[in-house]
Amino acid sequence: MRKAIDGDNVRDALKNASNMICELRTSLLSPKNYFELYMQVFNEMQHLAGFFGDKGRHKKKMIDLYESVQHAGNILPRLYLLATVGAAYIKSLEAPAKEILKDVNELCKGVQHPLRGLFLRYYLSQMLKDKLPDTGSGFEGEGGDINDAFDFIFTNFQESNRLWVRIQHQGPTREKDRRERERHDLRVLVGANLVRLSQLDGMTMDFYAETALPKILDHIVSVKDVMSQQYLLESMIQVFPDEFHIRTLEQMLASYVRALPNVDMTPIMVTLCNRLANYLSEADSAKTEAAGDIFSLFRSHLQGILERALQPQQQSQGGVAVASPVPDMAPPLQVLAAFMQFTVSLYPDQVHYVDIILGSAAELLQKFKALPGCSGPISEKAADQIGELLAGPMKTLGLGVLKMEHFAGLVSFLNFEIRKQVSLSMVTAIVEVQFANSADNRRCTSVAILTPWQKTGPKVLHPHRQP
Repeated sequence: MRKAIDGDNVRDALKNASNMICELRTSLLSPKNYFELYMQVFNEMQHLAGFFGDKGRHKKKMIDLYESVQHAGNILPRLYLLATVGAAYIKSLEAPAKEILKDVNELCKGVQHPLRGLFLRYYLSQMLKDKLPDTGSGFEGEGGDINDAFDFIFTNFQESNRLWVRIQHQGPTREKDRRERERHDLRVLVGANLVRLSQLDGMTMDFYAETALPKILDHIVSVKDVMSQQYLLESMIQVFPDEFHIRTLEQMLASYVRALPNVDMTPIMVTLCNRLANYLSEADSAKTEAAGDIFSLFRSHLQGILERALQPQQQSQGGVAVASPVPDMAPPLQVLAAFMQFTVSLYPDQVHYVDIILGSAAELLQKFKALPGCSGPISEKAADQIGELLAGPMKTLGLGVLKMEHFAGLVSFLNFEIRKQVSLSMVTAIVEVQFANSADNRRCTSVAILTPWQKTGPKVLHPHRQP
């Protein structure tokens, strides 16, 4: 192919390129090895793309070249060549960008093999990422606008996600776990579309809130796949700016409630809380006021997100999905602990907010205890998260948390041994903040600390007395 390109021979260049791309039709390679083969093909195709972009060498009209590559015998090389020529066609400005983008996007639906189709979509995204009619680009105007640029990337994102999800159904059931691991390694091919969306100059806050985000969230929730929802909801937080999340927080939280029960919301919510807390702590007063009452917004959706943990969870054993008998309460409590840190960092004077969070934790644990087979002690991980909830606010709110209505109620879910461990962490937190109390206050606060922890503790006898 390179020899034909050096000789400005269009026909032989297309023929050899088609033969090379046919290697990607294989079904014998693992996704990892297929990716290595794809990268070799991609690097070679860049020479062909440069050749197509130099009209002085091939001396052909772009429309003729665009039509000629569609005569390739096999659909896979035909579409790879079409994407390559399409990029040069748009760059030449001989046709509106929006028409070429729509045409190539639709034609790529002809490859429905999950692995081959996913890599074709990734190639399409790579070749045309800088040929979009974005705001301020040279292709805007007759070539389209931000809506056309968004539609192209969003359609590619939808198709890529569907192909990625279908990989799990290729092959025998006994190999499902291996396929899931391989599919997880390919997630970046789908996420690359979200990254490209976030890089659009026309992706203003208004466009994101009113047009982009509703479509993206509807698609993510509509694809009933746990790995897909888990990865894409996390990616949304990572790739778009924090001020966008502040503006659209209600939409995002509402979509989390609609996610599949098996989607682990813990890393999603923890990441969101941490990012928003960091952003608002560094923002000026105007941005903070514009954000509104974020605590109330979180609280209105958080209970529905947390109670998802009480629903029967599906676990895979030998490729067969079975229901987990006892819900794991550690993840929702971890979400509450992150929300607690978020709250005390942004609202250090709102002590009643902390009590509300403690009450939510107590209510959640009461519902857990009411489930069949869940009347016993909570798990060690869940107890650790309760300790985080109880000890965390001490660093900023001090011993005032001991007077809260739900503090003692939450302590009652811990056994005595765990209470001792948590009490030690609480004392450590108190020492770190170095309270300047008088001697009398110290005695009073010591009694206040010990009271909730001693209610159900074992009775200790004097060593020299008989019972």
